[in-house]
Amino acid sequence: MRRSLLKIGEAHHKAKLAAVAVGYVRQRQALPSPLAVQDVRLAAEDLDVAVAERTGGHVDGYQVRFMLQREPATWLGIPGRPSSANWEWDLSRASLRPYVVATGIEYLTALEQLVGLPATAQAVATPFDPLALARALDHLDVVWLAITKNRLLRRRSSAAIASLAVPANSGEEFEARCSALADILSTIDVRSEDTTGVLSKLKGELAGRITDPGENARATSAVDQLRDIVAMRAGQQHSGAAPNAIRAAARLGVRLTGDWEQSWTQVSRIAGHAVYTISDALSTQLP
Repeated sequence: MRRSLLKIGEAHHKAKLAAVAVGYVRQRQALPSPLAVQDVRLAAEDLDVAVAERTGGHVDGYQVRFMLQREPATWLGIPGRPSSANWEWDLSRASLRPYVVATGIEYLTALEQLVGLPATAQAVATPFDPLALARALDHLDVVWLAITKNRLLRRRSSAAIASLAVPANSGEEFEARCSALADILSTIDVRSEDTTGVLSKLKGELAGRITDPGENARATSAVDQLRDIVAMRAGQQHSGAAPNAIRAAARLGVRLTGDWEQSWTQVSRIAGHAVYTISDALSTQLP
């Protein structure tokens, strides 16, 4: 009896990994657009057939969809009633690339990056390098230069770059650090005729250059994090933008009261990770 249950569990787990792989294939088939987020969907029937082909046997489609609905890596795109005849998997929410793995251990390792300890808790245990953000910006500039033969960040102030490595011991210093970062990001030059803001231009340029839908989604999501940082800074300087700033800070997990040094460390970590994510996605286009 126990052996039978183990076999059933293994079959379900194999089907789940196969479903994730099928979803990622569908994401890769979508053509990226610099103008809008693509509506990428997969019908239940198509999912069931593709999973059956990958697992080499009959698949309980409802069970697979039920599992996907309860997985942190996939639940955002799963509707409330997976047994519905017109059920569709919305694959526009996030890339499945990190979860396309061969074994359960690899899947759990990837999942840990999604549902592990929050960044604020990690910051206590992991030493923070104050120069990490400045290095991330330099790395992105070099990658962009290698691909386009042009600099991405222009007219950078040495004082602004240096200030990114200085702790924030008060609300005023936190605002000054965020302003310095926003000022550096404002020098982004993608040589586009687009009349929108510089980060919107960068987002459109990335969509045009990065052909892999998964990498494109990672990069544009990282740009959105940088936009949230700029929005948070705008709210500090303009009272009319305060509501947007509060929402942006909440999305970033940044507190705007209390421990200002920790708040700036959090902003610096997020910005550095976002910049490196953009660099990594662009690196796929290097010759």
